[in-house]
Amino acid sequence: MHTIRTFTANGPYFPPTTGIYQASCLRDIIFHTRLAMEDGEYQIGLFDDNGQCKGMWVDEAEPDVDSEGRPILGECEYVLYRPGDMSAGLWNLHLSKFKQS
Repeated sequence: MHTIRTFTANGPYFPPTTGIYQASCLRDIIFHTRLAMEDGEYQIGLFDDNGQCKGMWVDEAEPDVDSEGRPILGECEYVLYRPGDMSAGLWNLHLSKFKQS
């Protein structure tokens, strides 16, 4: 049984949104991951039975700026990270957001 966890920070005035979904087959993993991406979650992590993170998608989109200097948020641009793709400190920082839930 795998677990998909999501995390989205909602700014300084609202608490972060988290989600935990169980997936027993590949179809469930794809379904919950796609649903989280369509909802615009900031981070989506895939965890195995032992609680080890096998990979995470992080929204790396940067906002555009309009003519008045205000940021315009566009489409989400997810990047897949696996253990070893980034430094251990940054990896643990991302994992700590999932552990808050």
